[in-house]
Amino acid sequence: MFDKMVMGKFYRNAKTPKDIPWHREEPEAFVVDILKKRKPGRALDLGCGTGAFSVYLAKQGYEVTGVDMFPRALEMGKEHAKREGVKVNWVEADLFTWKPPQKFDFILDSGCLHALVGGSLPKYKEQLVSWLAPGGDFVLGHWGKKHALDWLPIGPRRRSRNKIDKLLSPELKEMQFEQTLMTGIPKPFGPTVMGMGF
Repeated sequence: MFDKMVMGKFYRNAKTPKDIPWHREEPEAFVVDILKKRKPGRALDLGCGTGAFSVYLAKQGYEVTGVDMFPRALEMGKEHAKREGVKVNWVEADLFTWKPPQKFDFILDSGCLHALVGGSLPKYKEQLVSWLAPGGDFVLGHWGKKHALDWLPIGPRRRSRNKIDKLLSPELKEMQFEQTLMTGIPKPFGPTVMGMGF
């Protein structure tokens, strides 16, 4: 609950997306490489924030739905999509109860899982599996746990690669992995991110 309040305050006080510490204009090279290997379809940007990645996906030819629980984040996403001349279906929803009318060929989680504080990890997985179309791809950008003491009382919940693999098995199988050191992102958010493709 506290993390939700902190994140909500960042969004309410932000004049532009650049005021959000975790905002990035484009997805990591890991995500871009995966997108190059597949043809566009229906995409879900889970926990889309300010919508930069939703807009990126739309520009690559995807039919995109961006979901977030923070209204101000979605407002910024809508403004960005309008400036870029792309269409995105923006949805304000709680991921634990949201039921989309269709499944998705590509799901991107670039910050949603590690921001779950009061939510149930098994329920997250149940929802994710129900949203993914047969043969679809799921890409997870997650703040990785560097060592046993890598923990902070607020900010992203760091999990090891092994823990994430156990969480998503057996329905999802890791196909690709990359670890990147992100710079310029202040604590408690930075500095290491794992990219995983399922």
